[in-house]
Amino acid sequence: MTKLKNLFLILPLIIFSLYSCSKSDPTPETVPVALEGKWQYIKTGTITNNQEVLTDYQHASGCTKDYIEIQAGGVIKSHEFDNPNCQETINTGTWTRNNNSITVTYPSQPTLNGEILELTNTTLKTKFMNPGITDVEVLTRIP
Repeated sequence: MTKLKNLFLILPLIIFSLYSCSKSDPTPETVPVALEGKWQYIKTGTITNNQEVLTDYQHASGCTKDYIEIQAGGVIKSHEFDNPNCQETINTGTWTRNNNSITVTYPSQPTLNGEILELTNTTLKTKFMNPGITDVEVLTRIP
């Protein structure tokens, strides 16, 4: 009788533990992060001999920080602010993306072919190959 009584006490615990572990939660689908938006320069550098060297981006003192604006439809705008009067210069070009490859073209400048190394809701890290040098840029998304 005691064994039967113990079974009635333990059986609900076993059933509950099996039920609660019977099915794992489905993995949520990852939503691709949009490249479009405003991105402020944070770091810049190079890759030489497979070694990445980054330094803080040098914004003009006392001015709005330089940023790029990547728009839908393939438009990119580079906003740079220079001293002595914090004059804004806007260069407008085009961009295309194919998976992690990105191509940027500004008028009267050579086309830049690059790679997106990191893209999150807050960080964009790219590298662009120029003759003899590989440039790296780290940007943060701004509102």
